Amino acid sequence: MDGVKPRFFPELVGKPPNHPDYYIAAWQMRRDVIESWIAQGETSLPRLLARFLRFERHYGLGGTAQDGLMAGTLYFVPVSEDADFALAALERWHPAIIRGRDAEILDYLRFDLTDMLVEFADGVDTVLELGSGYGLQLFRMFHGGAPADIRYVGGEPTDSGRALAERLAALEPAMRFESVDFDIHTPDWSCLEGSRKALIFTSWSLMYADFIPDEFFRALAAWPGEATLVFCEPLGFQWGISHPVSQAQADIHENGGLNGDLVVALDKAVRQGLIEPLLVAKDVFARRTDPFDLMSVVVCAKPAA
Repeated sequence: MDGVKPRFFPELVGKPPNHPDYYIAAWQMRRDVIESWIAQGETSLPRLLARFLRFERHYGLGGTAQDGLMAGTLYFVPVSEDADFALAALERWHPAIIRGRDAEILDYLRFDLTDMLVEFADGVDTVLELGSGYGLQLFRMFHGGAPADIRYVGGEPTDSGRALAERLAALEPAMRFESVDFDIHTPDWSCLEGSRKALIFTSWSLMYADFIPDEFFRALAAWPGEATLVFCEPLGFQWGISHPVSQAQADIHENGGLNGDLVVALDKAVRQGLIEPLLVAKDVFARRTDPFDLMSVVVCAKPAA
């Protein structure tokens, strides 16, 4: 926590916690943490990413509030009071969800999203993540054994997320990384020009879209290449309520906190012949009984035009 101080963001004052400006400010807070480590001499990208993931296990982003609205100041706070986290994590079992069923797991058990995505990247010449933030999943894929000579493209709508991704990518010159401005509501697929086969994926980003426009899949279909689409999102409730946490997702959607039309957009694109459905793996995993943690994986194919 050395050097990571609270910051006041005047643009947050009087806005609800789910406002898009919070998302932008949160990336700036994360960049402060990483920049402080770089300033201390940490220049290994794998180490920076590992340190930051550990940091987020121990600290959460908090903020001042008044009458349920943000007051502008953000800061990091400990998520646990355990003096010896390692011992406590080995002793503590907590409720989780695996394939829609209740389970108990240790803190150290996780779904290996990177390993799954690396498998999907076999044979592609481009990997594109939509809503890529600071590029974590793309960097982890590169370090996790995905092809070294392909393009890795981070499609991120915020300046702060793209700036941090580019800052980190500079520490891995062997990686063909590109950061582009991508907005789900006005999709620009020109970043795929020259690609013949791509992996396009999301991880906890479509959840923030208030709607998926028809143009999202229609414009993608105009690109001549083929692609595998992998959507990793806490949106399983759209395929039916099968667990109390799934019901909680639906309740959050009703209050405007989660996307509610991914299944509609997919079905429409399938009927129009724009994509082909491959798999819906519903309610695959949640490390906590948290509606935002319960992930489903939807896989589709976009055929060559």
